[in-house]
Amino acid sequence: DEEETDHWENLQSTNWQTVRWKPPPKGKPCGPHVGWRVEFRSMEVQLTDFENAALTVFVVLASRVILAFDLNLYIPLSKVDENMQRAHLRGAATEQKFFFRAMEGPKKGTVVELTIHEILAGKEEAFPGLVPMIFAYLDQINCDSEALGRIRSYMDLLLRRASGEVLTPA
Repeated sequence: DEEETDHWENLQSTNWQTVRWKPPPKGKPCGPHVGWRVEFRSMEVQLTDFENAALTVFVVLASRVILAFDLNLYIPLSKVDENMQRAHLRGAATEQKFFFRAMEGPKKGTVVELTIHEILAGKEEAFPGLVPMIFAYLDQINCDSEALGRIRSYMDLLLRRASGEVLTPA
C-alpha cells in the first residue's frame, strides 16, 4: 500500500532468483530522490579475488551496456525459470543452452537458445555478445588503456570458462 512495503519486499525477495525489482525507499521529503532500481542477484563467491573482481566488473559493465545501448533483453518469466533449472545441472556453464533474446538477424526480438559462450562472445544472426558490447561501450566512454587491459583480462577469464577452456569452480 502507500504506507508499508514489507509485503512487497517479501514477495520480491523470494520471487525471482537472479534479479530483484526494488521500489523507491521511503525517505525524508527533503532528501534525495532514489527511484525504482533493478538489483542483480546472481553473484557467487569465487575462489580468488581476481575471479570475484572479474564477475563484479562484468556485472557492473553489463548493466552499463544495457542502459547505454537501451537493450531489451526481456524474456518470459517461464523461460527465466527454465534457465534456472538448466543452470543447476552439472556442467551447465559449458553444456547447456539458455533462453535469451535475439538482437540480430531474422530472429531479432524472439527468444532463442544460446550457450553461455554465445551470450558472452556473440553468435552470428542472434546476438552480438555481451563482451564485445562491453568493449564497444568502453571505447565509447574513452576508457584508459590501463583499465582496459585489466578489464580485458577479466573478460578473457569469463570467456575461457564459458568455452570450457578453464574449469568453473563448480
